[in-house]
Amino acid sequence: MQTVKLLPFIVLLCLSLGCGGYNMEEIYKSLEAGKPEAALNYLDEKSPDKENLPFLFERGLVAHYADRYQESNTALSRAESISEDLYTRSISKEAAALVTSDLVRPYAGERYERLLSHYYRILNYLYLNDIEDALVECRRATRLIRYYINEDEDYDCFGAGFLAYLSGILFESSGELNDAFISLQQAEAYYERAASETGVDLPENLGISLVRLARRLGFPEEESLYLRKYGDPHVRTEGYGELVLFYETGFVPPKYEETLTFPILKSDSFEDDTRSSFARTLVSRRGKSFSETKLEYLLHVAIPAIRSNRPRFTGITAEAGDVEGRGILVADVEAMAIETLKSREGGILLRTVARALLKYLAYRQVTKKSDDENGEEEVDHTKEILMDLLGRAVNVVNIATEHADTRSWQTLPNQIFLLRMRLPAGTHTVKLEFSDRFKRGPEFESLEDVVIRKNEPTFLNYRSFE
Repeated sequence: MQTVKLLPFIVLLCLSLGCGGYNMEEIYKSLEAGKPEAALNYLDEKSPDKENLPFLFERGLVAHYADRYQESNTALSRAESISEDLYTRSISKEAAALVTSDLVRPYAGERYERLLSHYYRILNYLYLNDIEDALVECRRATRLIRYYINEDEDYDCFGAGFLAYLSGILFESSGELNDAFISLQQAEAYYERAASETGVDLPENLGISLVRLARRLGFPEEESLYLRKYGDPHVRTEGYGELVLFYETGFVPPKYEETLTFPILKSDSFEDDTRSSFARTLVSRRGKSFSETKLEYLLHVAIPAIRSNRPRFTGITAEAGDVEGRGILVADVEAMAIETLKSREGGILLRTVARALLKYLAYRQVTKKSDDENGEEEVDHTKEILMDLLGRAVNVVNIATEHADTRSWQTLPNQIFLLRMRLPAGTHTVKLEFSDRFKRGPEFESLEDVVIRKNEPTFLNYRSFE
């Protein structure tokens, strides 16, 4: 019988999905305690698969916070290579996903995750004093964004504005004014495209930068346009440099598994060739209730979900001598994660229900055969018991193999703020003040020995995990 032959395959896949690995709570605890080295050692010790994409993302970011910038770049570059390869999906794994779970499908990373990988690689190169490779990374990010736009006319541009803005700052600081102007124009467009979903407005300083660059490049029409939109920038004081500080706060909320139940009624009739259309019928019954007398079967499915988990600290101001600055939200990673999943929820749910129906058909085939044989005049009781057990086993395996795909890059920050301060050339102590959304009072931290060079930016990032 075909169903019996399929069962060992399903069981093996079910067992393969239950393999061990690292516990994110242990990584969170180490990072919150200011021990990124411990988190890194734990990741290396507990991960059974060093070529697993989520592991490489996590290792790359944890290594960054451990000041192991070259190791971070190695992991993130490998993650990018794997992510590119996985866009060409394995046919066998796609077929298996129709029977078991989306977890057997290749995980290529979300688009915003891949873009944020470039952000951390840019920072790594800056900390390694490798400006040229930082600029190369900016160009790679630009190409990736263009690829997404060309591939999908409805691309949401989540994270694209942030990367283009950062690229514009770097290009300008390196004297590549045309590239800087183009990047900032792109950033403006990307921010505007994503604003309705992410809630992140165009950063004020981005518009000011467009005015300044249009003026420096001698583009009078563009200068006039941006002057009307953003106003006249302040004249830059000679002998000053700039602190460009990225403040990263909290953790992006992880995906979790949500279980849904859909009723199959005694009056329903469908076969495998009508499974897709019947799946749509079941999805339309979400949240509806039916009397027990009408029920034939309760179909259980699991889908990924995300709930908001904002961090304690949700803003930053800074002071260095008599100069003050305020951080502006430039990337809301939580919003990107939630909105990305929301945009795919319908397709995930329909595919998951259709897959569960395939398993239900296997269950129904077994139980029907058992019922037919029970109706014969002479019943082989041993066979009857075996068929009953097989029917139960198929049902159990159906539930056990139906796990939601909750893979993601979980050490990413919840939000990223950008603080830009013009400071005199020299060495400064920068006092940071963090806004507490629970109104417990502000928290403070000092960055010692911050070196500002004349007419140059100093790039730093600071992370709080609460």
